[in-house]
Amino acid sequence: MQGDPSRLSALLRRRGGRRGLILGAAGLGVTGLGAAAGASLLGGGDTPKAAQTIAPSPTATAESSDKVLAQKPAQATPRGLTSARRKPAIQVVADLPAGMALVSSPRLPLFGVGGADVAELLGAQVPSWTDVGSPVDLPVEPIALEGQVPEGMTPAATFGTYDELAAELGRRPGAVALVPADQVDFRANVLAVDGYDPVREPADGGEPIVRIGVVGDIVPGRNVHFKMLHYGDYTRPFHKVAAELSSYDLTFANLEGNLSANIEPPSDTHTFSFISSPQMLDGFKLAGIDAVSLANNHSTWNSAGWGVSALVDTLDALDAAGVARFGAGHNLDEARAGWTSEVKGKRVAIVGIDGVTANEQPRDQFATVQNTALGEGEYAGAGPDQPGTNPFAVDQFLADIEGLVGDYDIVIPYFHFGVEYVAVPPDWAVQGAHAAIDAGATMVLTNHPHVIQGMEIYAGKPIVYSMGNFIFDQMFSVEVREGLILEIVLRGNTVVGLRPRGVEIEDFHQPRLMTAGEHASLMDRFWDASDRLARRSS
Repeated sequence: MQGDPSRLSALLRRRGGRRGLILGAAGLGVTGLGAAAGASLLGGGDTPKAAQTIAPSPTATAESSDKVLAQKPAQATPRGLTSARRKPAIQVVADLPAGMALVSSPRLPLFGVGGADVAELLGAQVPSWTDVGSPVDLPVEPIALEGQVPEGMTPAATFGTYDELAAELGRRPGAVALVPADQVDFRANVLAVDGYDPVREPADGGEPIVRIGVVGDIVPGRNVHFKMLHYGDYTRPFHKVAAELSSYDLTFANLEGNLSANIEPPSDTHTFSFISSPQMLDGFKLAGIDAVSLANNHSTWNSAGWGVSALVDTLDALDAAGVARFGAGHNLDEARAGWTSEVKGKRVAIVGIDGVTANEQPRDQFATVQNTALGEGEYAGAGPDQPGTNPFAVDQFLADIEGLVGDYDIVIPYFHFGVEYVAVPPDWAVQGAHAAIDAGATMVLTNHPHVIQGMEIYAGKPIVYSMGNFIFDQMFSVEVREGLILEIVLRGNTVVGLRPRGVEIEDFHQPRLMTAGEHASLMDRFWDASDRLARRSS
């Protein structure tokens, strides 16, 4: 559906006022939302939770519930709580032409504006983005598609195609444009107008939108465990993020450690043996976490030497709680199997791959990721009859991805690799991510460094490197106390939106959503890491 430029022309001319181009406010009347404030305004209609399975393991169970999404400034209702079903999304914002989306550079840390801001932004009547709620002072620079320039708008540049305009959004952080909503992809940041986002809430009759939420490292044990005991609440780490995580159609995380009722957690607050009670899974369910990756270097290895017994206890605990898992198993076939789900008619598969303690790359490359606490030659990969993680064996994981691509609409590998506390991944890891895209993956996600990294676009698809810590007791630097909740928005089989939301870990165990200013600072590091990777690759 193409928008009508004459509609915007009429809006630009409709009424004078502040700077000569004030529009009548409509809808919810929310103006100048910052990054954190805008987070709760975006989403689609109620959607029954998908039936989820792990193939070929028989341990997964199907369940149904609602993930209630926010339509106005209020927290989403965590799954398991009742909520009235809301009507399908419709165009309700008078100041946003039907079928059009207001977009900015993805480097602008702002999620929404008020209806009265639309014409002023496009008419270059606002000198700085701070005037409409941005925590970062950037000049407003309107750009446009040829043939989509309304009367009264003088764009700084026009472009013949959306691809050209999207590339300019990446180069020009202060850019803003009005484009057909059905052309928008992840290279643009959609600005909600009075709380309405035409990409996340398309008008009736459009393709279904699937929203997936992903977080980085959840590390049970040590001070996280002690804090849960202190407060007498195994759900406490999730309290301030449960509404956000529950708002997605699917949500998954990296569980980096063990859950066992048979092993006593060490009293040492500096141990590398990360373990807690299976009661912590009550928090996972409160937050709507559907599945966890176990493809990491603390699923099998720990300094206490529990080995596979702790992994097997974790597998059993997850299965008993109805939380799906992938990336490790009782044997190699189970470890290699993807977590699969169907939501809104789309078949989704996520596969976890351990590039640290099950890395089968040549030794000179593996040495760059070897956990220094591991003994030489220690290996945690699963075998035909051996519990363990899914190995980083290139030919094997590429074959698995290709097989999933043949059967599923959306396929996302979730790698565990890189170097801890380093902002840019090593070349061999980048090559592995690229190979996964070449094999047909929809996009690629990674973790392990305990700090955020950045992203790149390869073959037209996004790769997001390391979302950092999510629940962990590391407090020794700003970088390790911060992480991302990544929202992935898919229309059909295509990624049309990526929205990182910053979290800050407090009191050694509890993440909260960042303020707008904190989020802007975090995204500076995200884009700096992205630029460093781009320079290295050029």
